[in-house]
Amino acid sequence: MKTSRRIALAVALSLPVIPLVVSAQQPAGPAAAQQAEPSKEAKEEASRRFKRGIELFGEGDYRAALIEFRRAYELAPNYNVLYNIGNVYFQLQDYANALVSFEKYLAEGGASIDPKRRADVDKDIEKLRTRVARVEIMTSVPDADVTIDDVPVGKSPFAKPLLVNPGRHRIVATKEGRTSASKTIEVASFDSEKVTLDLAEIAPKPAETGTVPTALPTASATPTSSATSTGPVLPPPPPPKSVPWAGWGVTGALAIGAIATGALALSKNGELADLRKPDSGATKDQLDDASSSTATLALVSDIFTGAAVVAGAVTLYFTVRDPGPAKEQPKTGLIKRVDVGVSPTGFTLKGSF
Repeated sequence: MKTSRRIALAVALSLPVIPLVVSAQQPAGPAAAQQAEPSKEAKEEASRRFKRGIELFGEGDYRAALIEFRRAYELAPNYNVLYNIGNVYFQLQDYANALVSFEKYLAEGGASIDPKRRADVDKDIEKLRTRVARVEIMTSVPDADVTIDDVPVGKSPFAKPLLVNPGRHRIVATKEGRTSASKTIEVASFDSEKVTLDLAEIAPKPAETGTVPTALPTASATPTSSATSTGPVLPPPPPPKSVPWAGWGVTGALAIGAIATGALALSKNGELADLRKPDSGATKDQLDDASSSTATLALVSDIFTGAAVVAGAVTLYFTVRDPGPAKEQPKTGLIKRVDVGVSPTGFTLKGSF
C-alpha cells in the first residue's frame, strides 16, 4: 500500500442527494436520479467539510478526514467524494470498505471519470479483491437487522455476500418478537463463509394468551385427603436408640461381686495354707472349716463371673442392635423377665413368659 494515496482536489455539487451507507455495501442504482436536489446551505456545508477532510488527510489524521468526507457526501452526494473515501479506507487498511467505495465511485461517476484515474482505480480494486473475504448471511426469518462487529449492515435477506476484512468477526441478527442470534467467525483473504442465524420466536406471556391463572387455595380451604397426594409417602423415622442402663448396672454389680468373692477366696486359701503347716497346731475341724469356706467362696466367684458375662452379652446385644419399627410380637415363646439368683451351692435363672 502506498504511504500517501491520491485525494481529489475539487468537488462538484451538481449531483442529486444519495445517502451514503457504506456498511450496507450496496452500490447506488438508477433510482439515485430521483432524489431531491440538496439545498444551497447543504452544498455550502458539504464544501467546507470536504476541504477540511483534505487538510486532515494531508496532516495524517485519516480517521477525522474519513468522518468529514462521509459527512460531506451525506449532505450533497458527489462521486468525487467516494474516491476520497475509498483512499482513506485504503490508508486505514479497511480493505472491504475501500473496495465498496471504489466500486461505487466507478458506478456513479461512469463516463465522467478521467480514463487515467479509472485505470488507477481498477488496479486498486483488483488488489483489494485479494485482501477481503465474503460472508453469505442467512436468517430464519426475513427483515432481521444484521450487524457485523456492532456495525449495522442492513436487513436480511441480502442479495449477495457481504465483504469483510480478514480476521475475527461477530455477526448478530435481531428482530422484534424473536430471540437474537449471533455467531463469531474467523476468515482469511479469499474465504467464502456461510452463516445461518436462527431467530426463535419468543413465547407469549400468559396475559397475552388470554388464559386466566388458577386461584390459589385459601387458608380456610378443606385439606385434601392424603390418598390424592402425588408426592411420595415417606416412612416414619426410626425411633431413637435407647441405652439399656439397667442391664449395664446389673452387669457391673455382678462383675464387682465376682471380684469381691474372688478376693475373699484367695484370702481364705492363704489362711488354709497357713493352717496346713506342721507347726500351726490347727485341729482337723479348723482345717475342714477353712477348706469349706475357700471352696464356697471360689464357687460363688465363678458364679458371679459367669452371670456377669451372660448379663454383659445380653446388654451389649440390646445396645448395638438397630431398633426398627415396632412390630407386634407373638406372645408364645417370649421371655418377659429374667431373674438371676445366687446361692452358696450355685446360681439360678428364673423367667416368666
